[in-house]
Amino acid sequence: MAANWTDFTVGQVLTAAQLNGVLDNFKDVAVFREEQSSGTTGGTFTSGSYLKRTLNTTVVNNITGCSIASSVITLPAGTYSVTAFAPAQEVSRNKLRLQNMTASTTLQVGNNAFANTTDGSNTATLNSVFTLASASTIELQHRCASTIASYGFGLAMSFSDVEVYASIIITRIQ
Repeated sequence: MAANWTDFTVGQVLTAAQLNGVLDNFKDVAVFREEQSSGTTGGTFTSGSYLKRTLNTTVVNNITGCSIASSVITLPAGTYSVTAFAPAQEVSRNKLRLQNMTASTTLQVGNNAFANTTDGSNTATLNSVFTLASASTIELQHRCASTIASYGFGLAMSFSDVEVYASIIITRIQ
């Protein structure tokens, strides 16, 4: 059985075997996000229906059978914990959802969010645990009440490093 973080005390020096046991708890993780070059905004956010968020960068993916193409994630059968975040700028009411494209079903709807239409922003969030009976494709989708051209999906910070917009963290738990 793999070790847990709670098996150790603060300041304890871990042996390689102990460290490997702890890291085993984190082996089934995938993190995807949208990255753009410095100064590039998140893009136009159009109201009316859920839109697929861009996910163009793999931070880590060590879930066997998991892949991403064109912002669509393929997951093998299993039970997953998912946390997702995505900014919105001046679009009024907005929320995320996780959509199973294979089954045409909604896996989870995120928290209500609000970005004031006169210089307001927010980060929409979604937390979920779900089970897929078979391999499925999923999308992170976002919906808003007011269309904002160019930067509705997020403002650029222009700090000379990468701009990060939507992010999804997937952990296979069974």
